[in-house]
Amino acid sequence: MENVNMDELIPKLITGTYEEFCKNIVVFLKVYDKRTRFEELDSTCLREKLWNRLFYYLTDYVHIDQHHHCLAALRILSRDKTNLDDLITDDAIKIILQNAGLTKICEGEQISCTIVTIESLKLLCNLLFNSVKVQRLKVLISSLPYLIDRIKSYTDDVPHDVKLFDMRVLFLLTALNTSTRDIVKTDLCGDVYLIKIIEEFAAHNQNNETRVIKAEEITIVCEVLKVLFNLYIHSDNIGVEDQEKYKNLVLILYKLLTFKYSVQQDDLESHVVNLLTVIPYSCYAPIVQAAKGNDCKDVYQNMDMSAICVLLRFLDKKLECKTHLIENFSPIITALVRLVKSERIIRKYVRLQILPPLKDVMHRPEEGTTLRAKLCKLLTSPITELRDLVAELLFVLCKENVARMVKYTGYGNAAGMFAAKGLLGGRGQAETAYSSESEDSETEEYQKYKEQINPVIGCFEEPKPNPFEGMTEEQKEYEALKLVNLVDKLTREGVVRPCRIGADGKPEPVEHVLELQNELPRQQYVRKDSDSE
Repeated sequence: MENVNMDELIPKLITGTYEEFCKNIVVFLKVYDKRTRFEELDSTCLREKLWNRLFYYLTDYVHIDQHHHCLAALRILSRDKTNLDDLITDDAIKIILQNAGLTKICEGEQISCTIVTIESLKLLCNLLFNSVKVQRLKVLISSLPYLIDRIKSYTDDVPHDVKLFDMRVLFLLTALNTSTRDIVKTDLCGDVYLIKIIEEFAAHNQNNETRVIKAEEITIVCEVLKVLFNLYIHSDNIGVEDQEKYKNLVLILYKLLTFKYSVQQDDLESHVVNLLTVIPYSCYAPIVQAAKGNDCKDVYQNMDMSAICVLLRFLDKKLECKTHLIENFSPIITALVRLVKSERIIRKYVRLQILPPLKDVMHRPEEGTTLRAKLCKLLTSPITELRDLVAELLFVLCKENVARMVKYTGYGNAAGMFAAKGLLGGRGQAETAYSSESEDSETEEYQKYKEQINPVIGCFEEPKPNPFEGMTEEQKEYEALKLVNLVDKLTREGVVRPCRIGADGKPEPVEHVLELQNELPRQQYVRKDSDSE
């Protein structure tokens, strides 16, 4: 390789004889295998000439032995977006689809095991990822029936890489061209065949627990889950006829979560969580099954909560992440919010795990390593999307009761959510969506220190000396005026903006701090009994 003249390699590929092409294409694949940019092709139309030459041999069925090399070279070149839209034509896509076995010409043929099929699918993935034009080409979209038909006909004999890149092509197309989702789901019933793949995987492994599961099997399941996410991303408004399909899917997800895998457990759980965020609210019930036998350890009210336990462990693991917070936290918290809103038994069980009856009243809610502490820390996160999601989860676990939320999180931590929902006045929302059955009673520890618990910080606080003790009335008035003048100065300079709680329960600015004095009793947080459920 050291003797390769790179300046001569590309011209030889373009203008050399067939024998020279065969020798130099192998060199090209080795030299450029890891490259993603090809600046040397930017001049004298080299890029276009090389693409044309590769397609010339790709359509030459006399020299079919070089087709896989041509496709591999095109796959490498397609990593570079430069002029990609100009290079790709309908005819070029037709040639690639034909080699991938996704055209009418290939209909009814045995699925090819050759490297040509796999290289063509890899090339399609690159083109879809890098070209908006390709994502919208009618000729590519018209290949969907052949792709779905192949997926429907999968057997154990179909090579792993064919399945893998079939799924990746389908994922990219449904992710980047949303108009294809209805075609796949409604016109072609593609989601039914995708569900069948993971259903057979789940059934196969549940019935044979001694079977060794290969990593490549889990990879295919993860790819299927990714495509289903794209297809179901806006699926809350479904007809009665679709409910059984979604409930069956949730039952399969339950099986995927509760089976122990030796490989790629985290990846599988992550994709299951993502899919749970787009399941319709009315279809979550099968995630909790009736407890059977003595093997089930996570039982609550005679129901198997194993899948919910897996999700809570997944949450705990994600809460340890220090980077990419939205990507790590948002899916699992969203999934839990939807689950606890949809099923009462899930809400009650999750609340026991996250907000058990209070025994530790000596530490702030955000202190410690419990799930409650980790979530309460996020209530004051500067990332508003994350903060609001966590607040929503905790608020639903508290049956959307302000006083109970204050008890478990502290008023200071929850104030942002109360302000957003118009609940700063301490008024709870109507609780018609929740039962009136009690789920909690005060612990002895909480009863003992209840009167000394500061609702703002959410824990016991030693009585503090009165700063006005020993002062005359004149001294008190002087200190009060100093404070008023200081706040007024900060207000005029725009440093702070004093607010009062409006009729809608949300903060509204005041013109002068003295306006607060007139409504002081109404503005103060009134502590209510927070324990009756």
